[in-house]
Amino acid sequence: MLSIYLRAAGIIALLIVGACNEPPWILDRTADAITLRWYTDETDSAAAQAHCQSSGKNAELISYAQNGGAQIGKYRCR
Repeated sequence: MLSIYLRAAGIIALLIVGACNEPPWILDRTADAITLRWYTDETDSAAAQAHCQSSGKNAELISYAQNGGAQIGKYRCR
């Protein structure tokens, strides 16, 4: 019976951690660039802009790709 409770607690913990990881997902990040992945109706380039503004720069989209139902945008901070 205890193992059922432990499994349930483990599943709940995974769901909580998963809920904290909201889009856009950062695939790559440097001081000069960021690569984000998101689903079409969930977000836009605001995360890239926020990343670049932290260093006093603006985000510039340098490439865009579709990967299944997700979009991948690479931005350069200028």
